[in-house]
Amino acid sequence: MPVVTPTPVVIAEAETTLAKEYKEFKKAMETARRQKKIANRLKKLRVRLKDTTIPAKVYKTGTIQNQEHNLTKLPQEVRAMIFKALPLNADRASLALTCKIQAASYEELKAEKNKKDYDHQVPKRSLRIHRLQMLVRIRDTMPRQYRLCYTCLQFIDTEHLDNKGTWGGDPMQVQGLKADKAAMVKGPRCPLCVAAERLETAKHKSTYKKYLALADSCSLKK
Repeated sequence: MPVVTPTPVVIAEAETTLAKEYKEFKKAMETARRQKKIANRLKKLRVRLKDTTIPAKVYKTGTIQNQEHNLTKLPQEVRAMIFKALPLNADRASLALTCKIQAASYEELKAEKNKKDYDHQVPKRSLRIHRLQMLVRIRDTMPRQYRLCYTCLQFIDTEHLDNKGTWGGDPMQVQGLKADKAAMVKGPRCPLCVAAERLETAKHKSTYKKYLALADSCSLKK
């Protein structure tokens, strides 16, 4: 079969078609990815909750930060007393993240046999409110484009296309380190959670189930 060399006109038409198809495909993928995230919120798919774990390699290798701080110079027994006197798991984890020595103490004291000596009762499992308590403590250390959503309990990249839109909730209701059930109801909600809340109002419609089924059929895994 003879090889036909495309003419400049044919090449130009192909390039135009390719650019158009790519633009439409890119827009469709962006829409699908955003809708998938909204559907996950409708299905109440949350980040798996568990106690903060600091890998051993973090505090067993490298230079100890804050090693001149007076807290690091205390005997292990005294550091243990401080950890056990803190009221929340989030407080203990926050202290652990300040220094490798504190991290080692934190991991050691997480053993079940040590929890009976804590001044405050240690929950048997991590709840959404415990995750929020941890997130509000590191909120001010996050890059400027990340904002905490009090509904899905994630730091949302406000510069990402998927997350564009108007936020809900009232930041004035969660000033400081407020992290309770009221905060999760009244606090800032990302545009995806706002969209999910709006769609959930119509969950009595058959289209609602079709929407979720369509989201399930769409796989965006790489």
